[in-house]
Amino acid sequence: MGIFDFIKKQNNGPKTAEQRKKESEKLLKKLNIPYIEHLPFIEEESEVKIRTAKEIGERILVLTYLNYVSEVPEERDKVIKFLESHALWEKVSPDEKELFKKDQLSDQEAINISWRSEAVWLLQWVINKVDKLELPTHQAEISEIVSRLPGFLSDPSEFIDNATLRPTTEILDISDLTYRLHWATKNADLNGQPMPVGLSLSIVMERHYAINWVTYYADEWDDVSTDT
Repeated sequence: MGIFDFIKKQNNGPKTAEQRKKESEKLLKKLNIPYIEHLPFIEEESEVKIRTAKEIGERILVLTYLNYVSEVPEERDKVIKFLESHALWEKVSPDEKELFKKDQLSDQEAINISWRSEAVWLLQWVINKVDKLELPTHQAEISEIVSRLPGFLSDPSEFIDNATLRPTTEILDISDLTYRLHWATKNADLNGQPMPVGLSLSIVMERHYAINWVTYYADEWDDVSTDT
């Protein structure tokens, strides 16, 4: 069962931010994951702004091709020309453009780019390319991510144009839960404690970054925050 399946059973209609918080806490309690009651609400459903499916599809492709170039740098020029020819290069953030163009990435830069696959998995869920999100305990399989994308250097128009958004209430359910999972994993890490139920702090961080971009915690990808 995906983590959203539990939340969905609680209430299928619109929710207040307080209701959403209580549902997340109910799930955390059921799973024996620590939480603090005074962690604030996220935004109200009536006020939130959500990225378009088109924007999310474009971001998925940018992140995926950056990951590819980090592993196969000799294909860099070919990939950049491809992105330019499909109006995707303009969707690459300033920080990402620097990474695309670097002759040699540092080990840490390569690791950071690799972890973005977890953000891609979350974004694929947002546009209905992934059916269920499980608890963030195991890394997404690259083969599963790639199987949901257009072929390498093939026209991405159909993928982008046919992307559809999940309902706002579902997106905010995951946003709220991820926010509280991030607190739980950071708290365990800071206190040198085992991660609750095998959660991965790195996966949670990437999901949190992605969902905060989806819900406009910042206008630009490079500026997203993941405060807890």
